Amino acid sequence: MLGLIKNLTRHLHIQWLRLNAHRHIAAIKPTTPLILAPHPDDEVLGCGGLITRLIAQGITPQVVIMSGGGASHSSCCNIPEEELKRNRRQLTLNAAKILGLPAANLHFLDFKDGNIAARPDTEIAQLKELINRIAPTALFIPHRGEGWKDHLAVAEIGKTLAPANCHIYEYCVWMWFYNVWRHLDWHQAHTLTLSPTEHRTKLKAIEAYIAPTAPCGTPWSGRLPRLFIKAHLHSTELYFKVK
Repeated sequence: MLGLIKNLTRHLHIQWLRLNAHRHIAAIKPTTPLILAPHPDDEVLGCGGLITRLIAQGITPQVVIMSGGGASHSSCCNIPEEELKRNRRQLTLNAAKILGLPAANLHFLDFKDGNIAARPDTEIAQLKELINRIAPTALFIPHRGEGWKDHLAVAEIGKTLAPANCHIYEYCVWMWFYNVWRHLDWHQAHTLTLSPTEHRTKLKAIEAYIAPTAPCGTPWSGRLPRLFIKAHLHSTELYFKVK
């Protein structure tokens, strides 16, 4: 019964977000966009439509995958972490190809999945060097209401390392699923409504992540809640400009 109530509340939350999002249509067209994704798949779930649109406009984003996603089967089976990371990286490459994102625009770091907040010096140095070299005009980080510690850690790291003249946008992954009613500045909301082609492309990229299964029968990306996946199958993406 408690599970049903939680899922109903989450469903209502998603519908409430969608209703408000449609009132805040605004264009996002940075010249040099950089997306920080905590795990392989967050870049597609949160920003897959935006990536597709920007590429069609001649703007190719840079994407940093912060961790290898090696903890996706931590409570499932005994697949070695390196095997998980290797397969999840291949899924990222497959999804990027669907979106039209060149492999050269993907950057893989090795923050610890489940403990990105530890901020190892070597990974921070690599990320800082990447950001300085790319010199983004817009940085995309997870929303402050994500409710998932790795996502919150990536947001804080991104805000710390962002260039002074760089705009910062929060994108939504787990925020759709968690019952977040606060921390939503609708005055700074930007809703991206995907065209049918953009929507189909994003759905194919999502499928590239969630369909392939490991030998244990569980998707390489882990067992994601059905309602969570459903929240990302809509033809809109929601962003909040924070700087």
